[in-house]
Amino acid sequence: MEMHRRKSFISFDFLVQAAFWLFSLGFVIYISTFSYEWKTALLRSSLVLLCHLVNFYVCYSFLIPRYYERKQYAHAFTGLLIFLLIITPIRYYIEQQFVIVPAPLAFRFAGRMGMIGMILFSELSIVLISSLLKLAISNEKTKSKIAELEKLQLETELRFLKTQMSPHFLFNTINNIYSLVLIKSDNAPEALMKLSHLLRYLLYDSHERVQIIKEADAIRAFIELYQLKSEWKQNITFVYNIENETTVIEPLLLLPLVENAVKHSGLGISTSAMVRINITEQNSNIQITIQNTKAIKPVQSEDGGIGLVNIQKRLQLAYPEKYKLIIDDEEKLFTLTLNIITQ
Repeated sequence: MEMHRRKSFISFDFLVQAAFWLFSLGFVIYISTFSYEWKTALLRSSLVLLCHLVNFYVCYSFLIPRYYERKQYAHAFTGLLIFLLIITPIRYYIEQQFVIVPAPLAFRFAGRMGMIGMILFSELSIVLISSLLKLAISNEKTKSKIAELEKLQLETELRFLKTQMSPHFLFNTINNIYSLVLIKSDNAPEALMKLSHLLRYLLYDSHERVQIIKEADAIRAFIELYQLKSEWKQNITFVYNIENETTVIEPLLLLPLVENAVKHSGLGISTSAMVRINITEQNSNIQITIQNTKAIKPVQSEDGGIGLVNIQKRLQLAYPEKYKLIIDDEEKLFTLTLNIITQ
C-alpha cells in the first residue's frame, strides 16, 4: 500500500514537472510573439527555457538535497547566491541579443535595471517552485519510509509475541500427555495424535493469517486432548457458528483464550466447574464469548502468566481500532467477550 502510494506520488511529481515545463515554454513563446517574429520568438524562448531548466535542477537536484535538507542553510544560501551571480549575467546577455531598437542613455539605464529585476524575479520564482516541489517529494518519501519501518517493527513484535505464546501452550499440553504416560493410560496414543494435529497447525499453518475454521479445529483438538486427561467428561461446551469460513484471523489468537479459561475454571477439581465457548460471525464481525467458572483456589502461573496480556498486545498490533475486548470478572464467573472486525 505504502509502496503504491509512493510510486503514485513520484508519478504525480513527474507529471507536475512535465506540465510546468510545457506551460513555461508556451508562456515564454506567447510573450515573445508580441515583440518578435515566430523564429526569433522560438529561439529566445528556447534559450530562456534552457536557463530555467538549469536553474530548476541545480536547486532541485543539488542545493536542496545536498545542503538544505541536511540543515546546512548557510551553504544552501551561499550556493544559491553564487549560482544567481552566474546565471543572471547569462540571462541578461541572452535578453540583450533580442533588444530591438537602441534607446537613449537614460532609457538604457532604466531598461537595464528593469530587465535585471525581471530576470531576478523569474529566476527566484523558479528557485521557489523547484524547492517546494523537492521538499514535498522528500517529505512524502520520508513518510513512506517511516511507515514501512513502523510496519516492520509491528510485524517483528507480532512474530515475537506469537512465538512467545506457542511454547507456553506446548508446555502445558506436553505436561498433560506426560501425566497420561505416567499412569500408563490407554488414552496416551490418542493424545499424541491430537498433539500432532496441533503441532502441524503451529508449525505449518500459523505463520500468517488463517481461515477461522483452522483455529476452530485447533480449539476442538485442544478440548478433546484435555478431555482425554480425565476419566470423566469435563463440562466444556463449544458452539461454532460461522457463515463465511473463508474469513481469516490471526493464528493462535483464540486458542490461548480457551486454554486460559480451562486452566482457571476449576475443571477436574469441582463438579460445578464449566467452560462455555461461543464463536459467531455477522457482517464480517466475529464475536467470541468465553465464559468459565473460577477455581476456589486461584491457579498460579509458574511461567509468569503469559496469556491475556500478550493477547491484548497482539490485538492492538493486528487489529488497531478494529477490536473490542470486554472482561467481566465476577466473584465466581469470568466472562471474556471479543469482537473483531475482519474487513
